[in-house]
Amino acid sequence: MILESLLELVKTLKERIEKHDDQLRKSEWLTRYALVDPLLRELGWDTEDPTLVIPEYQSGHGRADYALLGDGKPVMMVEAKKLGTQLQDSVLSQGINYCLMEGTNYFTVTDGQRWEVYETHKAVPIDQKRVVEFDIGHLSAADACLKALALWRPSVQSGSVAPGTESVLGLTEDDSNDKDTTDQTEISEDDDREWMQLTQVNTANYEKPPVELRCPDGSLVSITYWYGLITEPTRWLLNKGHLTPSHLPIQKASKYLVSTTATHPNEALMVNGKDVSGTWVETAFAKSGCVKNATTIIEHVGQDPSQFSVRFS
Repeated sequence: MILESLLELVKTLKERIEKHDDQLRKSEWLTRYALVDPLLRELGWDTEDPTLVIPEYQSGHGRADYALLGDGKPVMMVEAKKLGTQLQDSVLSQGINYCLMEGTNYFTVTDGQRWEVYETHKAVPIDQKRVVEFDIGHLSAADACLKALALWRPSVQSGSVAPGTESVLGLTEDDSNDKDTTDQTEISEDDDREWMQLTQVNTANYEKPPVELRCPDGSLVSITYWYGLITEPTRWLLNKGHLTPSHLPIQKASKYLVSTTATHPNEALMVNGKDVSGTWVETAFAKSGCVKNATTIIEHVGQDPSQFSVRFS
């Protein structure tokens, strides 16, 4: 899953709710088509793939608007209402009881704007079963994006449903419209711009990422995301032959930083894996983590991270 894409979708949904409010309040089907289906698809639930999603799921115990599947069995039931519908206790009780009878661990109810996710088997009152709730119309796009990660397919299928954290997002709304670039130019001899060694960067002093990375050979790379401090040194190391298959995977704690596949040792997908010259790089880190992990990768292949420099605007 590409988190920048999720952030852009949330912004689109916010605009769609504002622009088509009257129509969406009149139709559950339009709400599902315009708001619910796009978010489910972005989070890995292909609504056209019956191995993942069964709309209008029915059994002897009742029905659900969507059954989200894992290993061929429902792992989450979703009840969708038209925009503006109150998500009342009767709807919650009915949905949760249905999940209990079906043996389904999670229940979600939504009107396309407000989403609530419940852990059905938790032996507590209904309000304490709630795992996460978010309102696309009232939260910032970045905050709504983080909350929505509770519905990400690998998390739901593995039974580890939880909202994302800031360290997972790794980007802000201010830089979310930018695109990462790998255009490189050579540094001129009279370049008097302020450069700072990568190892000297204190991210607490900067809200936005640096605008350029200078590699050991003098080439310059434009940076638009903090995670560019991981992907671009990795790309340079690969292109220069310093990082080879013999170095892979590069691991930190229980996760891979760089690997030949987009999965971690526990077979979970990388949260925000990037394909860099045919090699997968995990980039789901806060800004400080981007600097630290870039240093780890560079040192792992016997290079000096102090030879990489950055320039802030």
